[in-house]
Amino acid sequence: MYLLMLIKKVAISGLLFLSLTLFPFHASASAPFLAFSDLRNGPSSGLDDGQGSGVIVTLWGQGLGNSQGDSNVYFRSSSGDILDVAHVYYWKAADGQLPSGPANLYESHGMQEIALSIPASADGDGELFVEVDGQESNRLPFTVRQGGIYHVKAGGKDGANGSWQEPFATAAFAVNAVPAGSTIYVHGVDTGSFNSPSARAIYWNNGDASSTQDAQFAVTAYPGYQPKAIAQRAIESYRTEGWVVSKYDVYASNYLSVDSNGQPAGGVISNVPRATYGIQTSRNGRVVGNRIGDIPGGCASQAQGAILGNKDWIGNNKIYGNEIYDYGCEGSNKLHHTTYLSIRANDNPIVEPWEWAYNYLHGNHAKFGIHNYDEGTGCGDISGPLRIHHNVIVEQGGAGISIGSTCGWSMDVFIEDNVLIDVGLPAGWDGVDSSDLTAAESGGIALRDGGNGLYGDYIIRNNLVYNWATPEQSRGGLGCLSFNADGDNIDVVWMNNICYSDYSFPFVDSGFRAENKLDNVQGSNNIWYLATGGSDYSVPGWDNSAVKADPLLTISGSKVEVASQSPVFGNGVSAQNVNAPSSMMTQYLRTSDQFVDRDIYGRVRTGSGTDIGPVTESLDNAVAAPNPPTSILVE
Repeated sequence: MYLLMLIKKVAISGLLFLSLTLFPFHASASAPFLAFSDLRNGPSSGLDDGQGSGVIVTLWGQGLGNSQGDSNVYFRSSSGDILDVAHVYYWKAADGQLPSGPANLYESHGMQEIALSIPASADGDGELFVEVDGQESNRLPFTVRQGGIYHVKAGGKDGANGSWQEPFATAAFAVNAVPAGSTIYVHGVDTGSFNSPSARAIYWNNGDASSTQDAQFAVTAYPGYQPKAIAQRAIESYRTEGWVVSKYDVYASNYLSVDSNGQPAGGVISNVPRATYGIQTSRNGRVVGNRIGDIPGGCASQAQGAILGNKDWIGNNKIYGNEIYDYGCEGSNKLHHTTYLSIRANDNPIVEPWEWAYNYLHGNHAKFGIHNYDEGTGCGDISGPLRIHHNVIVEQGGAGISIGSTCGWSMDVFIEDNVLIDVGLPAGWDGVDSSDLTAAESGGIALRDGGNGLYGDYIIRNNLVYNWATPEQSRGGLGCLSFNADGDNIDVVWMNNICYSDYSFPFVDSGFRAENKLDNVQGSNNIWYLATGGSDYSVPGWDNSAVKADPLLTISGSKVEVASQSPVFGNGVSAQNVNAPSSMMTQYLRTSDQFVDRDIYGRVRTGSGTDIGPVTESLDNAVAAPNPPTSILVE
């Protein structure tokens, strides 16, 4: 089965290359939108590269245009002055190609990427924004503060002062040589080797440099470079906080080969410990715009993930705009996941909520896409709502989005505007017996609460789940929404979602001992569509405004387009009117009113009603793409 999926993926990838080259994302008539940035604070001078002044900030957004042209990016200083930025290094599609960072968010979200230097200005809170075709974007905060700027370059010297003229030679040295609140730019210097990868690549273990949310410690790529980190544990920190990791090309596996059945083969790089992960989070930190996959030919298989967080080192971490691809193999350990955030600390810390947004996961075998799970005697808790929004997940082993606990997470959860395509695929297959497809815990969005594991309200809205299991699978929750384990303390509102399957699977399903949660769901105005039709076509009775019609979607790789006559338009429900307890929706509205309601491509939802699913504009209404060039020969 996975062989077929890989063949399909290669074919799709080829088509996507042509699509991205010849047929760009359709422009939107809405104002430009800035989704996120890597740095949120730093000095406004000291860069010393002869072009800029202060730290280089990278912005990602939509509707910005694939080149600067007549557009501009500005900084509003703490005194209220509107300043031109010191320098624009690039303004282009966020396609993963130099000079931009390695994450291809153009393919998944139609994003553009801008790298700029902050102009000289007084310390204090400011804002960044762009103006495109006379329209001003939203504004992202940036605080000017004191701090050092350092450089790592080929030909540098560890033990130098790290300036532009006297750079460091390695990122591994730099992160432990500079003080708290520093910003380190890496210029084309890789850490680790494909030929002989080590246990660690970059390891930040300097408690004296532990930083804060207001003065973060950053290691990021200088424009025009995509530095690599290659190791069993590629980018790791220990008892430090406030770490920003941005625009790194990461390769992390513990096994360096697989056998003919796709199983990890040979010994691991390091047995002490056997752990393997791409990037480890830190409290009050950011993981932004990185690209993460296995070491070529290898396999991650232990009990971690491409992005890993645990203990109280994960609170208030922002995981934005990362591309995770081809991670794990057919035989990855069932305890290894594509991503894995957990608390698992004996002192039961109460941590601030982390956030997953604008990430692109595709072709991953390791079980579960965006995975949040805890168990044991030290789960702790999360102090506020957990937000998982505007992510694109394609061809995923196990459920696309998974939340679970066995020991009392009580936070509310908002899962919004995500695109899940061909998720819930077999994971943990032994590669020999094709009937052994039982370990995946499939489904689209999966909730697991053993005993008194989860409490709180789950608002799940405007997501697309397009296929969530395969015909060979027979175990676990096989639904667009799936429940597992015997807890019975959560309430779910399911509204404005699209569940579309080419197979006859249940829309809402329960796995082992989870039947008691099937009556914990309320909501309305969802599209439920099985392409097979037939007697298995049963819509949940609680959706008294259900739409049983083909949503008329066109899926091209990770991109979703909707025909103008689709029933997604105008058939949704606003949060104020959904069929759910008023207390739940009041809390949701109170928490979410700071966020403008946008679809997966950055377009604003308007009106008292709403559309169903994550796409609010039809292909027919989009601005037409230019004709493809005729002088290109494609073999």
